[in-house]
Amino acid sequence: MPTNLVLQYVRAQRDTIRWTEAGARRGDAEAVHDMRVAIRRLRSTLRTFRGLWEAERAEWLRTELKWLADQLGPVRDGQVMSERLASAVEAEPAELVRGPIADRLREGLGDRIAEGRAGLRGALDGERYRVLLGRLNALVVTTNGSSSSWLRKRTRKAVRRADRMLADAVRDRRTTPGPETDTRLHDARKAYKRARYAVEVTRPAAGRPARRLAKRLTALQDVLGAHQDSAITGSVLLEAAGAATARGEETFTYGLLHARQADAGERALDALPAARHRAGKSSARSWLK
Repeated sequence: MPTNLVLQYVRAQRDTIRWTEAGARRGDAEAVHDMRVAIRRLRSTLRTFRGLWEAERAEWLRTELKWLADQLGPVRDGQVMSERLASAVEAEPAELVRGPIADRLREGLGDRIAEGRAGLRGALDGERYRVLLGRLNALVVTTNGSSSSWLRKRTRKAVRRADRMLADAVRDRRTTPGPETDTRLHDARKAYKRARYAVEVTRPAAGRPARRLAKRLTALQDVLGAHQDSAITGSVLLEAAGAATARGEETFTYGLLHARQADAGERALDALPAARHRAGKSSARSWLK
């Protein structure tokens, strides 16, 4: 039964990759997003529950799934960033939007998305992708045996690792705030994603307690995600401002938007203590013991 839970989970992710392939070829935003999430779940499962498959085989698949995710990234990231920046510009008073800001941002990101779509279609048409699917199909047939306690132990380990990473990042940020500690917050967010995916594997057997923990881990990573999104948006704005300077255009609005994003990122972290507290409650974690 425990092994079946893992197989059911990886099969569901494999099926999502296949079902979304046609939409991803077209650059459909939802299909690209869903395929990317399925890949993340697969890679995380292969890492968290390593030992259920032959090590070299599992690591090969993780590497190739990372390659596929990298083909999806420019398309999805460009789509999300385009919507985010369009909303940010629209929210500003007209007198503060100086120059063709919206058009420049849309054009720049549109070029990235178009290039990303072409690269993604090429990848999905290639032999490397076909080989990956074949080996993925073989993966979902069987695993080594495991017990319920082993699955809980591996899940507990993933959750505690994320806790430690976040605690270290928060502590260091108090004394030395900056890009490095922001990166560590992002790493903690990714660790919480892996932990949540592990909880999802065991949820059919654990029931309501696992659903509760998954929901609270999602809320926690969303807080960290809002902070990271602001940081990435700020970087895109700085790059766009540099291009505007080279064209001899005014950059006032780029600087204003950058400041807004920095402020939004800091305000997002105001919700972090409460989210950590809820995710750490014994009512959500006692079933892992």
